[in-house]
Amino acid sequence: MKKIGIIGCGWLGFHLANHFSTDYKIYTTTTTEQKAKQLKSQNFNPTIIKFSDENSSFNSPHWEVLQELEAIIITIPFGKKMDIQRLENRFENIKNFIENFQKSLFLMSSTSIYPDIETEISENTLEEKKLNPNILVIEKNMKKEFPQINILRLGGLMGGSRQLKNYSVKDLEKPVNHIHYEDICKIVEIMLQKNIQSKIYNVVAPLHPSKMEVITGKIHTDNICPQKKSRIILSDVMTKDLKYHFLHPNPVFF
Repeated sequence: MKKIGIIGCGWLGFHLANHFSTDYKIYTTTTTEQKAKQLKSQNFNPTIIKFSDENSSFNSPHWEVLQELEAIIITIPFGKKMDIQRLENRFENIKNFIENFQKSLFLMSSTSIYPDIETEISENTLEEKKLNPNILVIEKNMKKEFPQINILRLGGLMGGSRQLKNYSVKDLEKPVNHIHYEDICKIVEIMLQKNIQSKIYNVVAPLHPSKMEVITGKIHTDNICPQKKSRIILSDVMTKDLKYHFLHPNPVFF
């Protein structure tokens, strides 16, 4: 059976592991013994490792299964508000962990790389100087070290028990840029099947209802909840390249 690695098996990583477990033997990383026990019970073969933000005190070994893996998916978040030096240290530690890996590689990035401006945004709409420098530096470092990497800029992660109504939400008339975890899993699956490499894709559901509509689960057709002008993240490049049809196109029904 082919093997796939997931670095950072949190909420999204766990869904990815479940999705691919039918066709792949899953290897994961986590930071705690408790989470490792959970992953081991699912046969997700965990390695306990903390990718420290302090480069000088961290000695990262190679992942012992590295050469056996067909693909690696990195789901560790690189926050846009973190100090850039700490982010670069974290990157260096992950780089050392998978050094010289040349097969399929995915970085789960974020649409937070784009500023909150009132326009439609595709991958090439804005100049680099207008992108979030923290997220951009990680993407560029990853591309430089691993030219084959696919970078998926994900919208707000939703689906299952993760619902907008469970959060404190402002500006209810603004449209959302959400993505269901099942669509992320399917998109990665298709990219693996097609051996697609070196792409940057926005991954956001094609419909953008207001936050109020998502929270209430009702589509307003009578202008009760008019949308403010806001940013809309477009996934047209990805859907065209992959000929992809979303499993969950409307966040109201996530």
